[in-house]
Amino acid sequence: MDVIKDTIAKLDPWEMQKLVAGLLAAMGFHTEEKGRGPDGGVDVLAYNDIFGMEIPLIKAQVKHWKKKVSSREVQQLTGAHPLEARSLFISTCGFTPNALHVASQASVRVVDLDELVRLVVEWYEEMPVDVKELIPLRKMYVPEG
Repeated sequence: MDVIKDTIAKLDPWEMQKLVAGLLAAMGFHTEEKGRGPDGGVDVLAYNDIFGMEIPLIKAQVKHWKKKVSSREVQQLTGAHPLEARSLFISTCGFTPNALHVASQASVRVVDLDELVRLVVEWYEEMPVDVKELIPLRKMYVPEG
């Protein structure tokens, strides 16, 4: 798993956003990535339906920083995007204790690097090909015991 962590760590912020959108797509959501520049606190929107009209809607913020996410960033996500939505915050460097507290109070689902790696491994086969190219993996079988 450390090799996968290292590969993810080498992605740039836009590739990380693409990885998260691809992961949500693998899970069956229709996704919309926000472009470069100001995103209003949301990097990826995920919908149950192709038109984005059904609830739940997921608004995701992705931080690929060298520092932990603070409560301020979590609060920005909760206030972003006026539609009724569930909030998902992915951070490869983790969250401060205060950020985790704010997230739990606001029902924001947080995902750190360890969980992101676990999810990527679990959903890898269903990811779009262009997203798999960001983290090329090969399935390997080993004998039990």
